[in-house]
Amino acid sequence: MMAPSVTDQRAMREWQAVLDSSGEGIWGLDREGRCTFVNRIALKLLGFESEELVGGDIHKMIHHHLPDGGRFPAEECPIYSVFQQNLPINNLPDMFFRKDGSSFIAEISAQPVSAEGEIFGVVVTFRDVTELRQQQQDLRKACELTEQRTAELNAVIESMPHGVYIASLDGNVRSNHWARKMSGEQFPSELKTLEGALAGKSSTETVSTPGRWIRSVAAPIMQGGKVTGGVAVNTDVTQTRLQDEALRKSEKLAAVGQLASSIAHEINNPLESITNLLYLVQKSDSIDEVKDYARIAQDELARVTEITLQTLRFHRQQSKPVEIDLADLLRTVMALYTGRLLVRSLSVEMKLINSPLVTGLEGEIRQVVNNLIRNALDVMNEGGRLLIRLHPQTNWMDGRKGVRLTVGDTGEGISPYIMEHLFEPFQTTKELMGTGLGLWVSKGIVEKHEGSIHTRTRRGKQHGTVFSVWLPVKGGLSLVAAAG
Repeated sequence: MMAPSVTDQRAMREWQAVLDSSGEGIWGLDREGRCTFVNRIALKLLGFESEELVGGDIHKMIHHHLPDGGRFPAEECPIYSVFQQNLPINNLPDMFFRKDGSSFIAEISAQPVSAEGEIFGVVVTFRDVTELRQQQQDLRKACELTEQRTAELNAVIESMPHGVYIASLDGNVRSNHWARKMSGEQFPSELKTLEGALAGKSSTETVSTPGRWIRSVAAPIMQGGKVTGGVAVNTDVTQTRLQDEALRKSEKLAAVGQLASSIAHEINNPLESITNLLYLVQKSDSIDEVKDYARIAQDELARVTEITLQTLRFHRQQSKPVEIDLADLLRTVMALYTGRLLVRSLSVEMKLINSPLVTGLEGEIRQVVNNLIRNALDVMNEGGRLLIRLHPQTNWMDGRKGVRLTVGDTGEGISPYIMEHLFEPFQTTKELMGTGLGLWVSKGIVEKHEGSIHTRTRRGKQHGTVFSVWLPVKGGLSLVAAAG
């Protein structure tokens, strides 16, 4: 055989350069399955030298086993089938083996090479798609997991006993069946929480709709630091509202009963004195003594009259906010406990600094003051001290002018457990004597007047408890709405 000419050698080098510049592995096969040429990428991917592959049976070297580990007969090789069927194969995934025995997933394409209608070879191109296949598999698993979690999330949302609304920035709103059952397909127009969530604001609102009360809690949906939507959870709190109102009424009745007991005690003392004085009048023969007894009896009757007037004033109710003199209100309440203070030898220290009038519902504010004073008296033994302070105070957070009332006692203090739940319903330090609703109701009244109530307590040495109430001079929108 003649050696290739210089021109032929140059053409072969140029052809090899073209093959080596490809981004995929390439080799050629003759009809006997021997490798006729191979490019640099193929050698790199397979780990062979060119001399090892060219002229050799490439199927035996790199395609000898199936992915399941079984032998791969050459007659079943899809690359060889190109000869028999004269049909190309495209992007066929299969397993190739490197020289060191390791394997990888390759994507194979094979084209028949023919001249004058006769096939004399096959050109095979391939690329390593192991990483790509792994990425595709990971992506498929991620999609399946996403679908599973989405289905689970949808199931959770549908199972929630609350109305859930999820809104996107384009105005589309999705809701669960509880939401649709509660208020139909549309988000309740009375509520503004979802609108605020789309604007990036979290909010809570309770509104009265026909026949029910709905509490809505909403928050923006954030992704990458940007608002992409909003979610609102609506709860039907009608029964809770009705139960709370029933509890407040029961507490008011309980307070009336306790007050009636105090009033009966206060009236009983002067009535006993009058009875004794009338007996002395009957037994006395001196007109001067009779006059003295009659004057004392008249003073005692005046006290009964004063207690009666204070009681009527105590339960005078207003349907609209009025201006309240807290100092005068304190004196009225304290007048109802004069007898208890004397019998139990309790001292009172009152420091009432001239303070502005407070706008509010007088009957409710009186209920709060009476509750705090009665609680303080109930927890003190003989010789205890009741400390009452009243002074003007500006709210440092928002600059609103208001009045600060503090009621302190020298009782044994409140336990840590009770302190944690102090303003919750049915929490009491009086065991069988208390309803456990007084402070819960008081807190609700103070907050309705847009004020605040706090407490401090100490046990052991220098024991005692102080309740502090701050009320604004002017009531806010919640008070006006409640009065209306």
